[in-house]
Amino acid sequence: MRSPQLVVIESDGWIAKQLGELAGESRWLVREPRRFTDALALAREPRPAVLFLTVDPGRESADAFAFLADVHRLCPDVPVVAVSEAKPAEDERAAWAALALDLGARYALFPPLSRPVLEDLASGLMAAAVRRLGLGDPAADDKTSSPLPGLGGRRPGSDVIDLADEGIG
Repeated sequence: MRSPQLVVIESDGWIAKQLGELAGESRWLVREPRRFTDALALAREPRPAVLFLTVDPGRESADAFAFLADVHRLCPDVPVVAVSEAKPAEDERAAWAALALDLGARYALFPPLSRPVLEDLASGLMAAAVRRLGLGDPAADDKTSSPLPGLGGRRPGSDVIDLADEGIG
């Protein structure tokens, strides 16, 4: 299996930096394309992927929302997290989030954002992407091998969550 990837489209590199350690531990790639066409090409690769798209609601964001619609149409299995670069007023925030979700985003986030929130979101979406593609551990030939990194100690498709493995209790 080719390594799973986080595709991050942003202007300042903050999200990619926040997710870098988790990606390294989980053996994921962090890709930071500068153009929508490059990001779409990465999303279409035959590997698990999660896409983070930052949009500045104060600027013309038609290109970003058109890109979001294209990803949803061409790569429906790639979850997209739309991240606002600014926190607009409440009514504008609701309209922005509704538009992002209508165009195919799985989540719409607003500042302030924290590393744990981004990591939890990326981990959960990537685990679902790996399960959806029916992929196992690339180093394993059988079901007795260790679980995939970044899945909380579980194998893809596992129906049981052991809270002791999660460090709870």
